Formats: sequence, C-alpha cells, structure tokens
Amino acid sequence: KPVARAKGQVREGLAYVKNRKDLVLIFFLAGVIGTFGLNFQMTNALMATEVYGVGAGEYGILGSIMAVGTFGGALLAARRSAPRWRYLIGGGVFFGVAGVSSAWMPNYIAFALILIPVGLGSLTFLNSCNTMVQTSVPPQYRARVLSLYLMVVMGGTPIGSPLIGWFAELFGIQVAVSI
Repeated sequence: KPVARAKGQVREGLAYVKNRKDLVLIFFLAGVIGTFGLNFQMTNALMATEVYGVGAGEYGILGSIMAVGTFGGALLAARRSAPRWRYLIGGGVFFGVAGVSSAWMPNYIAFALILIPVGLGSLTFLNSCNTMVQTSVPPQYRARVLSLYLMVVMGGTPIGSPLIGWFAELFGIQVAVSI
C-alpha cells in the first residue's frame, strides 16, 4: 500500500537505516566507491590524454570497451537468484583491484583492456548493493531508503571528482586513479 505523505518521513528513513548495521555497511561502501571510484569520465580522460597521449576518439572508445565489462556484469547478475554478500564485497574488491591496476597499465591498449574487468566489478558491486537494499527493506520504507542510498552513491561523485583532480595535480594522474 502507498504510504501517505507526512512530516518527518525522511527522518524516519534515516533512523531506519541507522538501526540496520547491514544497510549502514552498504551505504558506507557505496559512498566510498561512489565518491572515489565512479569518476570514469574524468579519470579515463586524464589517462587517455595525459598518460597515453591519445585524443578524443581513443577516449571515446574507452567507454565502449568498459561497457563490455558492465554488460558482462549485467549478464552474470541476471543469473543470480538472490543477492549475496560475497558478490557485494567481492565485486567491490575486484573493482578496486582492477581500478588500481588500470592506473599502472604500460600502454593505451592494456589500459583499454583492463577497463573490461573494471566495468564488470563496478556493475557487480552496484547491482549487489541495489538488490540488497531493495529486497531487505520493508515496502513502507523502501522508497525513502532507496532515495538515501542513491544520494550517497551519486552524491559523492561531485565531491570526489575535484578531490581526484586535486590529487592528480599534486601526486600525478596514476596515483590519483589508484586512490
């Protein structure tokens, strides 16, 4: 049944999340990865142009190559019957390892190819987070919790992008991508 609008519903959603340790963990992990890891438009552009010295066309190809990995992650997600912590944690770790590895690829082709596992890991992680949040929250809280979850995942990127850019200026692009 639809929940009638009332004052304090966002506060109720926050309280609900605060009392669920599993959701707090998901929100934390998604927030960190959303803030520092999902800045592909910037990091891939920096890697393509500044590290490998290629142009806009080659940068554009990177998104298509990464889509191969995300498509693979979507196909694997469709095979799963239920969300599991091992896919959430494993996807996050796999994404992190592939992302750090991508920063240190010796050439453009190797960088492009490692974006396939980066895409696979990111989609596996995000799909697992989304599914666990949606299936573990009672209907009367689901919309509020999902909106908070999306705020955490997507709201961190505007904070992370300038930080990653700043790190790139201070320490170099490859260190910033590794972070």
